[in-house]
Amino acid sequence: MEESYSARPLIGRWLALELRPTRPLTWLGPGWAVLCGAVASGGLTLRGQTLLLVVFALLLGDVLLGAWRALWLQPDWRDAVRRAAANTPAGYVDSQDAGGMAIRRAAQQVTRRFRYLRSVILPVVDSEIIGMTMIGVLALSIAAVLGQAAVLLTLAAMALALIEGQVGEARGAGLRALFEVALPWLIAQSAFGYFSWLALLFVLLFTLVYYALLGLAAGRPGRWIAWNNAAQLVVALVLFASKMPAIAGLVALGLLAQVLWQSRYHVNRDGRAYVQRVQSYVLVTMLAAGWALWF
Repeated sequence: MEESYSARPLIGRWLALELRPTRPLTWLGPGWAVLCGAVASGGLTLRGQTLLLVVFALLLGDVLLGAWRALWLQPDWRDAVRRAAANTPAGYVDSQDAGGMAIRRAAQQVTRRFRYLRSVILPVVDSEIIGMTMIGVLALSIAAVLGQAAVLLTLAAMALALIEGQVGEARGAGLRALFEVALPWLIAQSAFGYFSWLALLFVLLFTLVYYALLGLAAGRPGRWIAWNNAAQLVVALVLFASKMPAIAGLVALGLLAQVLWQSRYHVNRDGRAYVQRVQSYVLVTMLAAGWALWF
């Protein structure tokens, strides 16, 4: 791991966008949430401009914001920064001069910390900082094309990723669910249509479903099965109350299939395998809810 920081090429591309599948576990995530949000908006047409906006929304919600989150949560540079900080003499950061005026001591501390940042930290994470800066500029530029609401939601997504990196994987699972389902869905829906209370309810319910699936896949203790079932049951009931019995029945059938698979999960306790088996039902449920909002 350490060679990736000490043996960087001196000549080459300044930026590189590497595209590769990042979710071998499930298709659930930002890309599908963007598609569901676009469908739920009711503003999709077969015009070239609309299709281009769909591509922009997918690029923003999945590729760019996903790259922003991946760079920030990358463990390599965090370990390298810790090693660099541990090998730095204390006097390099903290002033040893106890005398002098308070203003002078404060100025010395600022100077030392700036030198520490420039000489110790930045050489380790310079490429990550440049990458996040460029990705942020590109993401906000595309969001500006999609509308003012998309810009605000993009800024919120970036902030959530930064907070998630500070609280850790287990405690940040809820933030990840908001980042990968709620905000991409809302970005797409705001670009093609408008918000509604029913849409917001569905977004929150499917965010809860995704949060439960993350907990199951990670093997963390908790009532994830109950949360998953309850959220999808509420979706079916709301659709039935909205006089859409056919779509509500489709959601109920998907939930029934998941309940049948849960009997196997209770035997082997393999949450990852369970999530892989039921993902298709959740995908159909999300898309069905999006169609319902369109109508």
